[in-house]
Parts: sequence; structure tokens; C-alpha cells
Amino acid sequence: MKERRSRASKEPSDLGKLANTERFVAASLSAANVAMWNICPETGETWFSDEWYTNLGYEVGAFTPSFDVFLEMMHPDDRPQTVAAFQAHVDGRTEVYRADFRLRCANGSWRWIGASGAKTERAREGLPYLICGMQLDISWRKEAEQELARAAREAEEAKERLTVLANNSPASLFEFRICADGSVTFPYITAGVLELLAVEEQDVNLDGAEIFRNIHEDDLPDVQAAIDLSMRELSPFHQRYRVKLKGGGVRWIRANSLPKRLEDGGTTWFGSIYDVTKEVEREDALASARDAALALEAQMRELALVDGLTGLPNRRSFDTHIKVRQSESPKVSGTPAAVLIRVDLDRFKNVNDTLGHEAGDAVLCHVSNLLREATACNGLAARTGGDEFSIVLRNGLSVEDAKGVVGKIQTGLRDPFLFEGKICRFGASFGIATTENGSIGSGDLMSFADAALYRAKQRGRNRLEVFDNSLHRSIIDARRLAGQIEAGIEKKEFVPFFQPQVCAKTGELTGLEVLARWQSNDHGLLTPNRFLPVAEQIRVASLIDRAMVEGVNQLVADWQSKGFHPEKLSFNVSAERLQESDIVAAVKGLQQAGVTVSFELLESILLEEQDEPVRLNLDLMKDNGIQIEVDDFGSGHASILGLLEIKPDTLKIDTRLTQNVVEDAASRDLIGSVVGIARTLGIKTIAEGVETQSQMNILKDLGCDQIQGYLLSEPMSADDVLSWVIAYDEMKAYRSA
Repeated sequence: MKERRSRASKEPSDLGKLANTERFVAASLSAANVAMWNICPETGETWFSDEWYTNLGYEVGAFTPSFDVFLEMMHPDDRPQTVAAFQAHVDGRTEVYRADFRLRCANGSWRWIGASGAKTERAREGLPYLICGMQLDISWRKEAEQELARAAREAEEAKERLTVLANNSPASLFEFRICADGSVTFPYITAGVLELLAVEEQDVNLDGAEIFRNIHEDDLPDVQAAIDLSMRELSPFHQRYRVKLKGGGVRWIRANSLPKRLEDGGTTWFGSIYDVTKEVEREDALASARDAALALEAQMRELALVDGLTGLPNRRSFDTHIKVRQSESPKVSGTPAAVLIRVDLDRFKNVNDTLGHEAGDAVLCHVSNLLREATACNGLAARTGGDEFSIVLRNGLSVEDAKGVVGKIQTGLRDPFLFEGKICRFGASFGIATTENGSIGSGDLMSFADAALYRAKQRGRNRLEVFDNSLHRSIIDARRLAGQIEAGIEKKEFVPFFQPQVCAKTGELTGLEVLARWQSNDHGLLTPNRFLPVAEQIRVASLIDRAMVEGVNQLVADWQSKGFHPEKLSFNVSAERLQESDIVAAVKGLQQAGVTVSFELLESILLEEQDEPVRLNLDLMKDNGIQIEVDDFGSGHASILGLLEIKPDTLKIDTRLTQNVVEDAASRDLIGSVVGIARTLGIKTIAEGVETQSQMNILKDLGCDQIQGYLLSEPMSADDVLSWVIAYDEMKAYRSA
């Protein structure tokens, strides 16, 4: 006996080592045939564990769990008190819901179930509370209680039979009596009771109150109060409490008994007592698992609001903060409700490309530290994009204060920043916007700050701009224009215009460049510089590209029927369109009609890292005989390596170089170098923007393969193309005569 108690005293600590794992909890519950359930009183959502079904003989999922299904399966006599106990817990009148009732099994029989549960708050997650609990088969206990009641009625003649039953029952039975004089006795007690309560039989025989000696001091007042209540109201006694063991540790006990008033004024209880230590440990394990899950969830929510690299709040956190600020912070002492600073690093991509991404990360962390220092007492700084940051100032600060914060950051940026001994050369542009009266939404505030930042970029970078009325008007105009562009696309107002390209040596027509024009009902005929920037912002540039191809498909058939067979057609392709999978298929019809198709890409694509769809489309173009032209070559910083990677068919020399070719020797030298590089790489050249015969002669002498510009023709409509071709052929014939 002592050896077994010693092992039992060590079990809680051993089990405690495993209680933190969800797998242990699930396995323990399944092994004990304990069924779990939970219900949301507000929504009615209900969940039963697999054991809930199988313990009653049903297939798992045999019916959808709900409180109504639960009541329907319950014995009609047990429903009122069960519903009352549940409602009392919902109303907050009890800390724990407990109920015993009968449920109908799959074979039609009834089985006694003991259930308990408690509220689990989820307000922190913004969810209604749950009542979570467990239930187990207590048929054996009910049988024992019935036998105990019968034994009490039959008195001594049934005592031996009751003892045999008790000794073979999972629970230990007792008759506990408080006499009229207040003394405590045990007329009947099984050996299991003494063992569970850690007392000796002779001690109990001398003084029945010894039974309370080892009850945990924290639980004893509740046990005594429950006995007093049961004796006073003759209500059933149900109590769970701890018993201190001699070898250390505790054992959890559950006692259930029914009281009866004796003729002499005393009260006797017939009841059962059993060890529920494992049940409590399972409950504790469930609670620990639930607490761990809630803690992990809270940690994940916190991490979701922080930028992993810099430790600054991220875009989601910043957006939430600024919305709350604007809703809770009215105008203070004549200052705006919110002042926003947008920050974008200049030449950051160059740091990544030349020194590597680790250097780029170091720059981002360095800038983040500067922002923290500059806003320590003045506001909140966040990383809201790859190399973008945002700052919202605290209440009561003005645009002038924002300029001061920017000044501190600029001062820090002027100090050289080294990564592994190498200088990282970068700067930052800043845009400031403010809510003048608190009525501007957070989205508009961000847009206004972005507009100021964009203007800072346009005006040379590494500077500060403040959003003003002129910028506000331009945004309003852009939004109006965006709506008109979308409507124009639906009405098919975007039409192709054409500008010829000729061989510099022979003057033969080599192709036509397709140029988008907007025949707007509101604005008349507009060139791309009037609509394309807004179209790119609202992501419809690819739709305009599609419209050009569709329009040309219809025109080519008409031209060919009239004897004009264009050798090549060049289409400008936006970055958005370049990522779409049908870009090659869209021009199949033109190729089948015998037209060579060329796609013009901006020089900037040579400076960018192409993503997978772009690389795939570039390969598809080459595989399908579509030529690639680099437009406006010489306007950016394209590298020879970029040309080798893209492998274009043609370089189109930028207009800004060709315009000065007559007067400027440097322009001639530069164009000559471009032509030389192109020839070395097997690439043709087209000189754009040619307006005079002198320019054409020089460009031809420099080795340009083709010429395009107003000298030949300004961009013309489809109706004018045939007339121009006829006139141009006649002019060539006249000159050669």
C-alpha cells in the first residue's frame, strides 16, 4: 500500500511534464473515453468530439451537432433540470455548469451521462464566448447510487449485498451521518473511501471528523459549506476537492451523496466517492493547451504588425494606426488632425545591384534607426514598402514640425554609410501631407503624401515637397481623367495611328510604328503623354495595347485588299502587357497575313530584374519570330550586359540625341558609338525624331540603318496611310528620274 501511494504521489509531476502537449491531451481523453464538446450560446455553433458519438454507439458525424439535437436525445424527465443548469451558467449564476442526464444510445437504450463545462472568453479576439466541457458515462455511478438508496431502505438485511456491490464498483461507497448533537459518524464505509481520503479506519472509528483532516485547506471551507447547504435544504451533495497525501502531493476526489433527515433530527448521506485526479489533470492540460494557443495567437498577431527586417511597424499596423488617429484626434489648437511624411529611398536599387541584397538590408536598417531617432518623441515611423517608409506625427504638430523631422533624417543621411568597408551611395525623397480639418480620409492622406513625394522625385530627388493646392487640383484632374479613360476604352475611342520607318540608304519603306491615340469626345485627339501616365496608374495600359493590336488586325486585311502590304508593324508594349500570357497569341493573325511583328520595349526594362512571366514572354517572342526593339535607347542607363541578356533585334536611338546631331559633335560621337556597339552585337538601329534632311544625311553617314520622324511624316490615321504611301512612292520615283 505504501509503495503504491509513493508511486501515485509522483504521477502528477510526471504527467505535468507531458501536459503541455496537445497530442498527450488528445490521446489521454481518447483512452479514457471522455467526450468533449463546446457551444457558442450567441451563435448556436456547436461541436462534439468523436467520442461523443462513439460512446453512445453512433458513427462519428452521424448527425450535425446542435443544442436542439442534444435535447432531443435526452430523456424527457431530465431535460428541465439540465436546461436550468445550463441557463444558470449562461446567466452567470454558476461558475461551472454541471448536470447528470440520460441520453438515447444508437440501439435505443438510455445511458447516464455526467457533464461539466465552463465559459471560455474570446473577447480579446473579437469573438463571442464559448462554453467548453466534457462528459463521460456515469451509468455505473447511477447504478451505485440506486443501490445505495435501496440499501438504505432495506437497512441491515441488505448490508452484506451492498458491501459486495461496493467492493466491485469503481467508486467507493459510504454512509456519512451528522447526529443531532453535531457529532460525525460513518455507519457504513468501504475500504476504498479510507484509501482515497488517506485516513486510517481506527481514527475514523474514534472520531468521524477525522475524515476531514487531510482535505486541502483551500478546499475545506467549500466542502463544509456544501455539507451545511445539503443538510439544510436536503439537496444532493456534489463536491470535487483535493486530499493531501502522506507522501506528498494531492489526490482529487469527487463525492456525490443524497441526504436524508433522521427522526432524531440528525442527517445521513448515502453516497459515493472516487478518484478524479486524471480527470482534473486532463482538464488542466486542456486549459494549458488553450492558454498556449491563445498566447501563440497573440504573439502571431503582434508579429503580423511588425516588419521582420527593421523592427518598425509594417504597412498593416501603420494603416490601422492612422485610421484610429484620424477618427479619435480632432483638430487641436489650430493644428491639423494628422501630418503624414512619406519617405522613398533614392538609388536604393543601385545599392542592391552593385553591393548585394545584404547591403540593401543594412541600408534599410540604418534608415529605420534614423527614423526612430527623428520621431522618438514626435510620432510613429513604419516601413510601408520595399524601400518606402511613412511617418505620422503626434497630435498638435504641424507641417513645420514635419520639416524639422525631415531635416534630422537628411542630416543623418549625409553621413557616409559603410557596408563591409564600402560606401553605400543613396539618398531619400520626402513628401508631406496634412489633414487641414480632419475630414480627409486616411487613404486620401496617403495619396496626397505620395503626390508630394512623386513631385520631389520629378524635381531631382533627394529633396522635400509639401502637398499644396496645385497638387490637389492635379490629383482631382487625374481622377476625373481616369474615369474618362475607362469609359473611352469601353467605347473603343482608342485608335491606332501610324508613323513610317524607311531605310536610311535606299529610302525604301521598311515598316510602320503603331502609335496609340485617344479620340476623346471630351478632349479631342490626345497623344499618349496626355493619358498614358494615368492609364498606367489605374492599370489599364495593357487594355490600350490590346486595342491597338485588335484595330490593326482589321486594317491590315483592308490595306492588303487595296494593294498595300506593310512589311513590318511595330507595337509599343507596356510593362503591364508584357506580363500577360496572351501577348504572343494576339498577333498570330498579323503574322499569318505575312506581316513581321515587332514589340517596342522601353530601355528601362534592361535595368530591371525580369520576373518569371516577363522572361517567359521574351523567350516566346523570339521563338515565334516576333522582333524586339528597345525604344528610346540612350535616355537611360542600359548596360551592354542588359543588351546581351535581352538580345533585341533593333535599338531605337532616342530623339533627344538625334535632334542635336547637326550642331553637337558630342551627340554625333555618342550616336556613332551606339551604332558601333549595335553592329558588333548584330543589332539594327533606327534613329527617331528626324525632322530635317541635314539630320537624316548625318545619321545615314553615322551608319543608322533606318530613319523615323516628322521629316517623313507626322503620325497619321489609318485613312491617311494609303494616301501617304502613294505620294511617297511617287516622290521617290520623281527623284530617281
